[in-house]
Amino acid sequence: MIKHKSAFLSGLSIYICFCILVASDSISQAFKTGSFAINILFSEILAFILPTIFMIALIRGNNKIIIPSDTKQLKSKNIRFAIYLGIITCLISFLLNMLFLYIGNQDVSGVNHLGIGGRDIQRNFILYLISLVIIPALTKELYFRGILFTVFSRYAGTKIAIILSALVFAMLYLSFYTFVGAFILGLVLAWLTYIFKSIWFSAITHSVNSLCYLFMIWLTDTYSAFGIWKYIVPVCLFISLLFIYLALVCTEKLLLSGRVPYFKECTRPTKQAVCILTLNLGSIIFIISFFAKTVFKII
Repeated sequence: MIKHKSAFLSGLSIYICFCILVASDSISQAFKTGSFAINILFSEILAFILPTIFMIALIRGNNKIIIPSDTKQLKSKNIRFAIYLGIITCLISFLLNMLFLYIGNQDVSGVNHLGIGGRDIQRNFILYLISLVIIPALTKELYFRGILFTVFSRYAGTKIAIILSALVFAMLYLSFYTFVGAFILGLVLAWLTYIFKSIWFSAITHSVNSLCYLFMIWLTDTYSAFGIWKYIVPVCLFISLLFIYLALVCTEKLLLSGRVPYFKECTRPTKQAVCILTLNLGSIIFIISFFAKTVFKII
């Protein structure tokens, strides 16, 4: 009997997710049109639904996973808050990705890491909306915030669970250039799931983030010949500051109303909890594979 079965299975499920994403990535690179979007759609479903089923099926009894899906807080003001956060995280991620590409002496157009053309987005907008915005938001939130965040919280408390789930979320983007932006998004999504006790808000923020990013890709690719890259940074900063202000107003109201719960503390020493979650066999295999893929390029 495995002593920390849930921790081991979570690490193993992350590795399963990693393997599916790596396999599908090599296939998707062969397509740059609508077929590419379809491949992404199927890879997203397989990569996140299969590990979700795997975890739910194997963790039962007293440790049974209950996905947070409370709908009581689905009110217009809270939905607006989630939308604001989606726009903010998108613009910040976009700017950070540009910054790291610049530091690495890479072309800033590399923020379009999928290599999608503006015209292709126009021709296949509905397909891209489904495959890159709606489905990924639902499947990823179901797995990362519904499953992993729940398991991590049991072992390490809220703060560590938010950080670790965001870290795994960023690592599974399989790129150092997008790592920081994805990590920030992961922190926001896990926090939203906790305060509202539901993955619906993180799914809204996630989908808005992806839709915004898709729009940025279309905009920069379509108007690159007109020198739009010169204006991207100041415009993104201005819009970010505007929506940060709006989000802070919403946050203040939530805090004043007492609707934001305190973080749950870890029932065991933090170091021990982190070791249980990161140094089990499943997690170790994933971490080694991640560096083999992203740093040493041998996968």
